Amino acid sequence: MPTTPVRGGVPPEQPVQDILERLRAAITCPTVRVETLVRAMDPGVQPVLLLLPALLLVTPLSGIPGLSSLGGATIALVALQILLGRRTIWFPAFVLRRHLSADRLLRALDRLDRPARFIDRRSAARAGWFLTFPGRPLALATCAACGLAMPFLELVPFSATTLALVVTVLAAALLMRDGLLAALGLGGFALAILMVARLVIR
Repeated sequence: MPTTPVRGGVPPEQPVQDILERLRAAITCPTVRVETLVRAMDPGVQPVLLLLPALLLVTPLSGIPGLSSLGGATIALVALQILLGRRTIWFPAFVLRRHLSADRLLRALDRLDRPARFIDRRSAARAGWFLTFPGRPLALATCAACGLAMPFLELVPFSATTLALVVTVLAAALLMRDGLLAALGLGGFALAILMVARLVIR
């Protein structure tokens, strides 16, 4: 079964922008496989593999039928494996074989440039104590919960995007070891639950 090896690594100074540039460099054909995007990431930093699907779901790509379910399941799978202490992150073959339109993907990445710069400028290694027990497990469990909820909320407008935004913030916090950003992300999760609940009730 396909795997992506994960080793101990040092996060880049601009983790979100770094991911966008790696994705752009990996797009060389009219369509691109998810496996190609995964392999473009730095395998030495596990949260990168959590941030990747979350970033894609924040964009209009989340409107592609089935992509929110696939992305949510991938987020949950990666978060749970990190939570369980796996050194190698496993992806199902059907996820890695999925193709995305290069043109739509590039347009989506362009829309992420500004929020990526915003997150990177405000992220720093601070309040590291928050990302020890139980902060880090709580952040990963929250990411897993968001991912597991996405397939059930795909027909509710903006719900998957809202949860993906929470995962993006938490994954960036884990990458930069930013306890303050992680706390904000957990607070945002509570707000996202209220927003999604209102959308569902409507």
